[in-house]
Amino acid sequence: MDRGWVPGGSRRRLLKAGIGLAALSLCSTAAAADQNWQTFKRRFVVDDRRVIDSGNNNVSHSESQGWGLLFAQSYDDKETFAKIWDWTSKSLQRGDGLFSWRWSPNTNDPVPDKNNAADGDILIAWALARAAAKWNEPRWLQPSRRIQSAVLDRLAVEFQGRLILLPGAQGFARGNRYVVNLSYYVWPAIHDFAEHAGDQGRWRRLEADGLWLLDNAAFGDYRLPPDWLLFGNQAFRVADDWKPYFGFDAIRIPLYLAWHNQASRLGRFVTAWRTPRFGGRPPAWINLDNGAVAPFPSSGGYAAVAAVTQFVADGAKGAAPVAAIGDDDDYYSASLKLLANLAGQEAPRAKRT
Repeated sequence: MDRGWVPGGSRRRLLKAGIGLAALSLCSTAAAADQNWQTFKRRFVVDDRRVIDSGNNNVSHSESQGWGLLFAQSYDDKETFAKIWDWTSKSLQRGDGLFSWRWSPNTNDPVPDKNNAADGDILIAWALARAAAKWNEPRWLQPSRRIQSAVLDRLAVEFQGRLILLPGAQGFARGNRYVVNLSYYVWPAIHDFAEHAGDQGRWRRLEADGLWLLDNAAFGDYRLPPDWLLFGNQAFRVADDWKPYFGFDAIRIPLYLAWHNQASRLGRFVTAWRTPRFGGRPPAWINLDNGAVAPFPSSGGYAAVAAVTQFVADGAKGAAPVAAIGDDDDYYSASLKLLANLAGQEAPRAKRT
């Protein structure tokens, strides 16, 4: 979920300055990886239940809860996983099985906007399915399947011969076009659903058609996808309601592609970051209309995404880079680091599409 996206409102978000790719801390032991999770949990998980966005007034998102569940499962923290899921299901889950996108502390109504966010829904369903398999816990498989079915029924839309994923159930139709956020396609999760879910056919179509959208969403000198895309009549534009950036959302596109070991689709990102202008480090955002970049540096989490993208693009051979969470990392930067670490571990075993 884009913390800058408020349905019906404005988007304002400044990234906290971090460290560059050259300063990316690397570690390779299980103890160091576990320490990353312990640090994340201490700083960003309240009462082992609610994952807070420290850069956005300590709100929680369906995305943050999904990532928290994924981290707890991956680092074998069953107790924390159960607590995060209990809070998430009670505080954010809607009657249709999907989740309201944001929970705000210190307000009379912590969930004033009941709209959902597709990435949060998918992440939660994926973490539940992984936990059910890892710990042999059938109690988590049924809610995962319910969420998966709700995503297909409420968010997967037949449009001009393609099955596309809406970012949320409401607010993304523009006449004969739809707004799409390609960072909400969590590719390894969608592929897992297509392999194991009850409705494999629709998941496979959603995966294939989503990759087609991504391959054709190429803007600016670096041919990069935008944070928000407008699709209709087989034509692609940057969505009018958002800035023409490859930025805060789109940085997750190469991350999820790398996790799914889509090496052939990572070239344009690596090529852009290798230009002398960037020196291997992704800017906080790139304006796809005029080539301008953010006047502030990107976070250490961006550097971690660049490192794992390069690792997979080069064939995912040898030891994967592992980024350490530092004092300068806010919630989003720390989350990107943990996600990049998991992607590096799992990418060599992922199936290519």
